[in-house]
Amino acid sequence: MGERYLGGNDLISRHYRNITTLISHAMKQEITQKENKSKADLFVSVHCNSFSSAVANGVEVLYYPTSAKGQKAAQCVQDSLVKTTKLTNRGIKPRKDLHVLKSTVAPAILIECAFLSNPKEESMLKNQPEPFASAIFEGIREYCIENKK
Repeated sequence: MGERYLGGNDLISRHYRNITTLISHAMKQEITQKENKSKADLFVSVHCNSFSSAVANGVEVLYYPTSAKGQKAAQCVQDSLVKTTKLTNRGIKPRKDLHVLKSTVAPAILIECAFLSNPKEESMLKNQPEPFASAIFEGIREYCIENKK
């Protein structure tokens, strides 16, 4: 992954939509098959968390347990999200049960930006999505820089 992929602001979303989607197993397989053919250096899946209690809060990044590069990418993005958003650091977490983490050739991370079930965090996501997008961008860029060493 080079600067040509990370150089523009077009990667940063300026829109917010509160959409719940259910992705079938076939669609998950299609996503990972396309990723595997792409020869990408990193696969990033961005989500928002939710819980039955409105007090749940914070950011976390998931990675596949045996992926050292995935763990490194997760840590870079997590550090950037916590620094930028000032939200609770829920840490990076290994997950072996998530299709997009276990079925990709490239190192993969799944980012949980904040909790939609928490009114303060939902408001941040809705009214100020730019810090989240910028933090993810910076975390990926830091990972790419460190991964070249």
